[in-house]
Parts: sequence; structure tokens; C-alpha cells
Amino acid sequence: PGNEGSDSIEFVEGRSDISIPRYHQHRHNGNHSQLTAEEEGLGVEKWEDFEMEVANVLADSSPGWDINSKTGGETNSDIAEQYNYDGFAEHYTQFTDHYVQYYDKSSSGYYYYHRETNTTQWEKPEINRGIVLLGIAYGTGRDYIIEEGEIIENSNNSSNGTVDEKDDDSDDTLSMIEEHNLKIDAGTSDFDAQEVLDHYKDSYWRWNHPYRAPERTDVWGGIDTPILWRIPLSGATTAEEIFTHCYKMIVAGTTGASHDGQSVLSRNISEHLSVLTLDDGAHYVNINMNTLDGIQIAKNAGLGRSGVADVILTRFLYNAAELFKDTGHTGRCFTILRHPIDRAVALFYNLKRNGANAVSNNMTIHDYAMSPIAEDNWMTRIITNTMQKELTLHHLQVAKEVLGRKCLVGFIDKDFEESMDRFTKFFRWESVKSVNTHHAVGYSEEEDAKVKRQCASKLITSGVNRHQYKRIDKTSETFKVLKTKNMFDIELYRYAEALYYKQNVVFDKNE
Repeated sequence: PGNEGSDSIEFVEGRSDISIPRYHQHRHNGNHSQLTAEEEGLGVEKWEDFEMEVANVLADSSPGWDINSKTGGETNSDIAEQYNYDGFAEHYTQFTDHYVQYYDKSSSGYYYYHRETNTTQWEKPEINRGIVLLGIAYGTGRDYIIEEGEIIENSNNSSNGTVDEKDDDSDDTLSMIEEHNLKIDAGTSDFDAQEVLDHYKDSYWRWNHPYRAPERTDVWGGIDTPILWRIPLSGATTAEEIFTHCYKMIVAGTTGASHDGQSVLSRNISEHLSVLTLDDGAHYVNINMNTLDGIQIAKNAGLGRSGVADVILTRFLYNAAELFKDTGHTGRCFTILRHPIDRAVALFYNLKRNGANAVSNNMTIHDYAMSPIAEDNWMTRIITNTMQKELTLHHLQVAKEVLGRKCLVGFIDKDFEESMDRFTKFFRWESVKSVNTHHAVGYSEEEDAKVKRQCASKLITSGVNRHQYKRIDKTSETFKVLKTKNMFDIELYRYAEALYYKQNVVFDKNE
């Protein structure tokens, strides 16, 4: 612990030069009477300035550091292996400028080394097209990617007619965005970026902060409720089944795609919170998080401050922030992403399969892509609460800021099981005891956790509400149309890919 009045309370193990700001005092802990109002306000500012980049420095600096525990966690050798994925060297050569981030002890700040010119600078470089920011893993000296701009195609690459799914957008997406926005006068937009950022600020806790579990409310002074930002057709129904039937959690919200979900939505929604127990043993809070009216009812009923839900599911991330306003509690956003074009195609076939009036029997995927009903940057619009007006680069920048600060990300189209495993470890779902379960009878905690993991793995492998459809050719006009319509979401998806690797520092892989 630091001295009274100090802005720091602990140091990273083995590194006395890197201190962690006094834990964010904002409505969390009543055990800080020794702080004056001025000191408490300063503590808030210090913690709010504790940027995500610090997590990278901590990971590079101490091989035993883990955000949830002082006893150690994932070593930097593990981190290096994660970032040194197959093909890293080839990926590395596709950038023209390589900056390396280092920590300076004397100034307690970062400086950046430019390998191509053998120069250093204090100012963080803008990560534009062809530029990559790297970190050096402690103990191994290996590079890993902190942040990257658009890749510049290597014309010497051989072409054998096959495309790796990971390289969906290796062409010039950012240039396409900039070219599109030449038609838009950003100065005439009435979009208030700061207002949107402020809306999220106190309602959602940052992903690089410790998780405030319900059983430790006496320590934290408040609790965090996991909120799955439910992106349609991206594995949320499978996740919901895992929550209810594997981890035996109390869930608020549903996709409505399963039998359980349909049963919940068919019930009368009360203005008072209660827990529904379905015939198959699933537990749901009696609210509908699929509508804005439902979220308002949930707010009035006190869902955010009640702690009754182990997890909340909703599409409306922006509106759900209201659940936690002035409650002393916060939401912890996590989400499962899918490539926007794959999701747009899946939506078309989903509408056809369900006989939606907007999609006629003879409508083709190209007809759909050209029509006004095709999705237009759904993720960016939901985050920025801009469902109707035309988007600009300002909206994309705010969407990146919110996603990058507030949400843990996973992917259904990369390694869904790893993504769910990361969420499970961070939120400690295997130890949730909200309801009595048959798993616990006669089982030790270790055996109970094993049963839950096996259940989750089985559901992930088999899937829930899973359908197959034909992918569209990436050289087709249909692909190009959908890409143009969803260019902001594609860029946001690529940003989330880099964020996924960055967030590796908060997950303890040690069993």
C-alpha cells in the first residue's frame, strides 16, 4: 500500500517503477474516509487516465502479473505464443512502417522506436494504413502486435485461387471509407461524439479493470453485471443455452430463437422483478430486453441495482447503459462478433427461411444487397445510437472508442470455444451459485466446474439454431455492394480483431 494521500496504492510485482493508480473511487468503496474530496476527485481522474495501453506495459514488464490476482497468471511467454500466430512473419512484412512501444522509467511514459529510420519519438504515431505498433514480450524478446493499420497488399504473394478466411478484408477498406466520406460534409453533422462517450462513461466499467464479483460487494462497494451485447446471428443463442443449462445462471433477456426464449417472451412481462423457472430448469428474469420499452421497464424495476441477473442479454448496448445510471453498480460489456458480410448473408437467408414479408420468394442475394432492407453498419449504428442518419468517420471513431474501452470481444467465426472460455474465466461463471443445481450434488467444486465445461464445449460444437448457407464469391458484385454498405462495420470488426489479442493480458490461462 502507498502512503496516505498518495495517488498510487500498489506496484507491479518486480517493477517498482510502474505503479497502479489508486483504485477508482467512483461510488465503489465506502472504506476511503481518509481521502479528502479533492483527493478522491484526483483519484477518479488518475484512474480514468489509466489507458488501455498500460495493460500492455504491465504484460511486458512482469511475467507473473494478472489483472485479477496478485499470485500470478499468464506469463509473457504465453502471451508471446498467442501473438506469434502462424504466418506472423509474412504478416509483419506487409507493413511499411514498424514502431515499437517501450516504457521509460525516468519519465514514467512511453516512447516509440521507428525501425525503418532508426529514430525514436515521444509522441505516439498515428496508426494509419501500412503502419503497425509492436510490443516486445518480456523474457522472449518476441514481437507482438498492439495496434495495426490497414495492410498493404504484397504484389509478390502467390495466388493459388484460395483465400484464407482470416484475410477477408486485406484490401483497402480504410481508403474506401475515406473515399466514401468525400461526399459527406462532416462539419454539418449534428452528431455529438462527446455526448455518446459520456453516456457510456459511468455505466460500463472498462475491460482492463478487475471484475467486481457479487460475493465481494463488501470490498468493492458495488458489483458488475455482465452484459452480452447481442449481435444478431453471431452465436448469442448458443451462449444463452450455455448460460442457462451449463452454468445454471439467471439470465435477463433472450434471443427468442430457442424454445426457452420463446417461452419467456410469451409470458406477461411484469413491472416488478421476479425469476421464472421453466420446465427444463432454466431461469430467466421476467423482462424483455429485446425492446426499448422493455429496457425502460427493467430500469424502473431496478434491474441494474438489484444484482438478480447473472448475465443480461440485449442488442441495445447504448440504451442498456441507463440500467446502471446513479446506482453505484456497473455493466461489464462482452460481445461475440462475426464478419459483417457473413452476417449480412446469414440475415438474408434467415429472413427467407422465416418467410419475412420484406423478402419475396424469388428475391436473390444480390437483389437483397441492392435493396434498402440490407443492413447498413448495424454495429456502428447501435453503439453510437444513430439508426437513421448517415454515418461519418466520427461515428466510426466513437464506435471504436466505446468498443475498445468498454467491451471484451470474442468471435464466432474464429475460435468460438476459446472466446467463451475467456469470458468464463474473466467472469468466473464456473463458480456461479445463484440457483441450486444438480451438478453440485455429490461433486467437488473441481468436478462441478469440469461438468460445466464439458456441457459448454458440447453446445459450442453442436451449436444451437445453426444453419448452413452458401458463401458469396469475394470477387462478385454482390460482395462489393455489401462491403460498401457495411464499410464502417468491417473496419470496426478489424479493430476488434486487434483488440482480441490485446485483451489476452486479462485472462489467466493457468487451470
